[in-house]
Amino acid sequence: MAGLPIVITPAGVQPQSPLALLTTLLASVSAVNPGYTANLPGSLIEDISSTDVAAIALCDSAWVELLNSITPYGANAFLLQQLGQIYGLRLGSATNTSVNLVFIGTPGFVIAQGFTVSDGLYQYVVQNGGVIAASGVSALIYAVANLSGSWAVPSNTVTQLITSVPSGVTLTVTNPTAGVPATGTETETAFRSRTLQAGLAASQGMASYLKTLLANVSGVESRLISVRQQINQWEVLVGGGDPYQVAYAIYSALFDVSSLVGSTMNVTNVTNANPGVVTTGLNHGFSTGQVINISGLVGPVSLNNTPLTIVVIDQNHFSIGVNTTNTSLFPPYVSGGVVTPNLRNAAVYLADYPDAYEIIFVTPPEQNVALTVTWNTSSPNFVNPNGVSQLANAALVDYVNSIPVGAPINVFELDAVFQAAVVTIIPTALLTRLVFAVSINGIGVAPVSGTGIVNGDPESYFFTTPALVVISQG
Repeated sequence: MAGLPIVITPAGVQPQSPLALLTTLLASVSAVNPGYTANLPGSLIEDISSTDVAAIALCDSAWVELLNSITPYGANAFLLQQLGQIYGLRLGSATNTSVNLVFIGTPGFVIAQGFTVSDGLYQYVVQNGGVIAASGVSALIYAVANLSGSWAVPSNTVTQLITSVPSGVTLTVTNPTAGVPATGTETETAFRSRTLQAGLAASQGMASYLKTLLANVSGVESRLISVRQQINQWEVLVGGGDPYQVAYAIYSALFDVSSLVGSTMNVTNVTNANPGVVTTGLNHGFSTGQVINISGLVGPVSLNNTPLTIVVIDQNHFSIGVNTTNTSLFPPYVSGGVVTPNLRNAAVYLADYPDAYEIIFVTPPEQNVALTVTWNTSSPNFVNPNGVSQLANAALVDYVNSIPVGAPINVFELDAVFQAAVVTIIPTALLTRLVFAVSINGIGVAPVSGTGIVNGDPESYFFTTPALVVISQG
């Protein structure tokens, strides 16, 4: 076996032909047995050499399979897990729906591990605990549903305390951002992709290494990771996972944590009206009655650095009428303006004795997607609409829930996914109509003119459920 040549082609290591194996065998035997010949009656040495060739062929096949398996591209399940461990990866296990909480109440009160809260439908259990700071507000505290299953957790819906608190202690809870729906066990294909990425991380630099570490944090969805470079700065988006574990992954990978920046909620317009209406470039996530601040406005400068109590109009508009602010009396909006607080920003303090560091990252908000699909066919045979709906619904839900954070919905991808899902019922050539209507957070959104791209919030992610995908023939 040691003398067998290794033939590597673009398809990997290739097995030897029986003739090549026989030639190598006879040459090897002749080298240590001068005068050896295989030209004897077939019942003698020829039979032996042929039998040996068959055995060597089996060994050669095993050798080829082994060599082709010691790469993430071709590794069998066992070797793939071993390669993953070398890179510090583990196969992602199923996670329950999770949410980041903020507790408000008596300073110094400890939110213990196991503290339970609810949104009225599901209960969520605090994983690592925390404490109410001197300001009366806790840092983000990570909680996980105590039931399996995937569902949406809109912002500001987790407001019920299940665990009792001592008398004399005041405590309320909310989730300033939407929760992250549950994930299933990672597929072998997805783990193979992560292993390949991890193998390239060291050579590709900090961003790739950081993505590898973040993907290892339990509860983090790989599609909700984005590391965006700005001028001498980095904006890290990551959805799911314990905030402290996320912060530690960032701290471990980033050479300069002072270069971290959060999301910026820019103002794009302020109307001259009574009351004035503010337009934001990102989905603001606010609730009516919330107090916000605006700075850097050019034009209606009287609004700068003044507490404003708002009335929400939609995801990108709010009025400042609660304060009876009549902006028609102000100079018109010219440019600029940044709104705070930005609810998608997280700031976690890590203590690396004797020093402490503030780690800033962005928790991307969820955008609920509803699809209405209308199809028809010229098939001469009866086509069961229920069968079409069942096949296409699951495929479309999987597509929407796989789109990376900040990426758009592609209507052409919706077409392709639908066609592939129903091809066993309706051959593509017999589809005569396929129309999609997309709404995001309850608002109908058309593709960008001349394209099939449906944009959402650039720092958010899409999520849908089978109930939000309606498919009908028409």
